[in-house]
Amino acid sequence: MNFMKTLKKTAMFGMAGALALSLAACSGNTEENTSEPTDSKSSDSPVTIILTNSKGEIDTQFKEAAQTFMDANPDIKVEVNTTAVGDTLNVFDKLTASGKVVTLAMFEPYAALNKYGDVGIDLSGEKWVEETTSALTNAEGQVVGFPFAVEGMGLVYNQKVLDTAVGGTFDPFTINTVDKLKEVLGQVQATGVEFPVAYQTEAWSVGNHYSSLFLNQVEDPATLVNELKAGEVELASNDVWNGYYDTLQLLTSKEYNQFGERPIGQYYDAAHLAVGKGESAFLFNGNWAYDSLKAVAGDTFGFMPVPVDNNADNPVNNKIAVGPTQVFVINKKASEAEQVAAKKFLDWLVYDEAGQDFVVNKAQIISAFKNNPNTVTNPLGIAIADAIANDRTMPFTTNYINAADWPTTVGPEVQKLIAGQATKEDLAKFMEESFKNQK
Repeated sequence: MNFMKTLKKTAMFGMAGALALSLAACSGNTEENTSEPTDSKSSDSPVTIILTNSKGEIDTQFKEAAQTFMDANPDIKVEVNTTAVGDTLNVFDKLTASGKVVTLAMFEPYAALNKYGDVGIDLSGEKWVEETTSALTNAEGQVVGFPFAVEGMGLVYNQKVLDTAVGGTFDPFTINTVDKLKEVLGQVQATGVEFPVAYQTEAWSVGNHYSSLFLNQVEDPATLVNELKAGEVELASNDVWNGYYDTLQLLTSKEYNQFGERPIGQYYDAAHLAVGKGESAFLFNGNWAYDSLKAVAGDTFGFMPVPVDNNADNPVNNKIAVGPTQVFVINKKASEAEQVAAKKFLDWLVYDEAGQDFVVNKAQIISAFKNNPNTVTNPLGIAIADAIANDRTMPFTTNYINAADWPTTVGPEVQKLIAGQATKEDLAKFMEESFKNQK
């Protein structure tokens, strides 16, 4: 599919640029509006645009940015509606179901092209398109999504703990085989850290995040997705797929994982506190986890790829998953005046110093736009920017699956594997059927 090829391009961009986690569910107003947008506002009153923010961790910063924009543009009122972290129903669906027309909606790329594929207008003619290689395009080649958040995921580590373990400055990209991973886990234990890993195994984490990584075994993950949908791939005999789950079982084992005795539970806060305080060294997550990790002043953190075999030249052993994870779509059902105001807000994010400052400095989001002069200061964002600069990234694979569905479908099945209640063969069969039924 052309749009998935576009996602490949957007995820592998070469720029210095937080499933946060947005989980859209199935609901909302499906009634079609075929009429042309009209301007119902008088010239004397401000135009109100309703904006949805799927990144709950930056709700405060987003509302402050909206106020800054409104101060500079008194003819426009911006109403920010944020999805709570972990909420399984996108705020867009809630507002639409209540009869409101969202002007500027934030979606995951896959959702923007599929579930919400009929929502957006064509943005191909917007000036900001020239400033990014990450604009989301549909199957017809139209730009339909403004790339707001560039994020990454992998094995998050505590730099201080690893430096002590290796007796110097730890380089995450030297751990590019499973044997080297086992070795460094042993080195951490040798320093007195009983459990080097504190991995929270919530369904969203082991489901749509970790379990999509195997798609990166080919240059264009969309190719493998299409083969899986056609029933042409046997996962039980796929080496990379098997490797990821062998590594997952290692990371969640009683030998290495703080929660290994009871691996399935609600450990998010405890896991991040443990790694943040240096009581453990590793967990699997994304850059959105930084605020949860800041338990000790002065500690810093980075990303390490997830090794799946002992081939040091295997690309997936040497790269972290990075790409645009949230895009803005302008609703075709909004009035003409509301659409114009929404375009002005997007331009403000790209070209205005205050907008640029909000994205990078206030929200600590890696900008998808090359003209933004700012650089994120949180260490996980820095690690992603460095990986991009050094060509150590691969596509953000949740952009190729129905990430809203996997936490409740694939995730629990992966948890069964972790808990010893199912085999890899069981999981392989389940995932194969999931892809065949994927919409």
